[in-house]
Amino acid sequence: MRPWLFPSVLLLCIASVHAQSEALSPSQVLALPDDTAKVFQLADQCFALRRIDQDSALLFGRKAVALAQRLKYRRGEAQACNDLAIIHMDRSEYGAADSLLRSALMIRTALLDSAGIGAIHNKLGNVYQSQFRLEEALEENFKALRIFERIGPPAKQALILNNIAILQFNLRRYTEALATHMAAAAVRERIGDGQGLAESKGNMANVQVVLGDTTSALRLFREAATYFREHKLSRELAVQLHNEAGVRMARNEVAEAMPMYREALTIREEAGEKKAIASSLTGLGTAYLRIGNTAEARRLFHLALQLGREVGARSEMMQALQDLAMVHAKLNNGDSTYWYFERYSTLRDSVFNADLNGRLADMETRYGTERKEREIQRQRADITAKSLELAELGRRAERRRFWLALALGGIGVVLLASLLVLEMQRRRAREARNKVLLAEREKGLKALVEGTEAERARIARELHDGIGQQLTGLKFRIEDISSRLSDGASGEAARMKEVLSIADDAGRDVREIAHSMMPRALGTLGLAPAIDDMLQKAFGAGPVKCTLEHHGMSGRLDPAVEVGVYRIAQELVGNILKHAGAREVSVQLLRNKGHVVMIVEDDGIGFDMQEVADHAPGMGLNGMRDRARVLHGTLQLESMPGRGTTSTLRIPAEGTTLPT
Repeated sequence: MRPWLFPSVLLLCIASVHAQSEALSPSQVLALPDDTAKVFQLADQCFALRRIDQDSALLFGRKAVALAQRLKYRRGEAQACNDLAIIHMDRSEYGAADSLLRSALMIRTALLDSAGIGAIHNKLGNVYQSQFRLEEALEENFKALRIFERIGPPAKQALILNNIAILQFNLRRYTEALATHMAAAAVRERIGDGQGLAESKGNMANVQVVLGDTTSALRLFREAATYFREHKLSRELAVQLHNEAGVRMARNEVAEAMPMYREALTIREEAGEKKAIASSLTGLGTAYLRIGNTAEARRLFHLALQLGREVGARSEMMQALQDLAMVHAKLNNGDSTYWYFERYSTLRDSVFNADLNGRLADMETRYGTERKEREIQRQRADITAKSLELAELGRRAERRRFWLALALGGIGVVLLASLLVLEMQRRRAREARNKVLLAEREKGLKALVEGTEAERARIARELHDGIGQQLTGLKFRIEDISSRLSDGASGEAARMKEVLSIADDAGRDVREIAHSMMPRALGTLGLAPAIDDMLQKAFGAGPVKCTLEHHGMSGRLDPAVEVGVYRIAQELVGNILKHAGAREVSVQLLRNKGHVVMIVEDDGIGFDMQEVADHAPGMGLNGMRDRARVLHGTLQLESMPGRGTTSTLRIPAEGTTLPT
């Protein structure tokens, strides 16, 4: 995997406290009288010469320790030991640094100097981390954290939390590292440390990437980058842009990654940071390679390789060599691919050996085991001799492997081709069976829908022409009998009036039932007037506001299309009345590019789509979708709890139905 992340891998030290007196030259400091003030001046010179002349820094540090011991000035001795230990840390002399820090720790413990004790535990953690003794480094930082949580300030607490999170990350305890980074971010946010908060967000994003949550990682990278951009912290911004671009590349979002790589590259070129420039060049080159621009990718990889060589950035050189091998592999340049990959492998091995040698040197410093070193040298000599023998045997075997691989490859190609042909035949057979089954199912579904509509029409005709006419005749006879009653039969007249009212209600109910089963407006006026009539009857007298908009619906459609759309609209309106609790309903009906489209929206309570699909078949969703499928159409529903519901029906306008 491409190493595009830039997590903090070096722990941060709590700064030593130095006197803020007027700066003196080294000769002036040496000329001062031997008192306690001179101890701090010598320690200040030790720290000031840290990056300039380490030998002189060691000299002043040792003089400060010796003078403090002679004066029995314990606080000054602790400070001098602390500063001298930092010089030894810079020189990778970790044994001497550990010894001096332990001496300072004993003094500060005796003086009950909590802040000083916490700072020393922090530095001991750095010493152990540099020696890959990560568990011990973690323990020392936890000791420092407990102190600064108790005495403050919060900024130091956040610094230690950040160090702990980095150690947890290096120990691959990613969940713990994320939680610790979040704790550091919370402290920094509370104290208003905007830059520290942005750095914590970048660190959290790196952990989220390892945990696989790239969405959260991108959000955190953007938040960190926004702060650094607003506060003109260009170097920090470049790191966030580069890291976010790496995540975008992993998500195959090349178009989004390229401008980020370019901006990061521009910032780093302005700062002259050649190592970082090389890293950005390889990232941008990979983006060009991904989109097929091998020429530009190769140019950028060569630039990255050149810069890596200039500054000795072996990691960037390795990446550039590996990427150039990939470019030539894409171009089918076998010789060039082999050439670059060989140099990549050689450099990788040298880096590994250098790292191994460094660790062995640390072991020697820690344990002083010359015997182990001699044993290692003997083993290395044996390994070298055996490697030469193996290399000769390897060259002989290489030719045999080549011909064997060629033969096996030919057999494999034939076998693979046979398997592919067999799989294609099986797939075609499955597809044919599936088509037959689907056609049978759709044929049955069409017959069911058409039969249902025919039965509805028959019942509606019988209700209207049979029972409806009989009720009308009954009404006329009752009216005739009522008119013949004498004025003295007032009681009978009242009862006849009541019977007449019942007959009216029964006739009206029969007409409404017949209309709902096969609405008259649908047959005489068309789809849009029929839906408008249905909406008026459903919502006209209630508190729900309903609107209907239609476009391009002046002509008539195929009867099957009109009936199908009307029935689906009827079912959707019924669901709104029963379940939605809506205040507003909007229906749009239009004819567009050979399709009839109906959109029904409400502002009701909505519902969970999966839960309704599993547990609420009473809403008729399957039936509506079946009707739409019979007409070669689709019905899509979008809803969330509390967000209302939108239903979209799309059906070919020419009445295309399934074949019989």
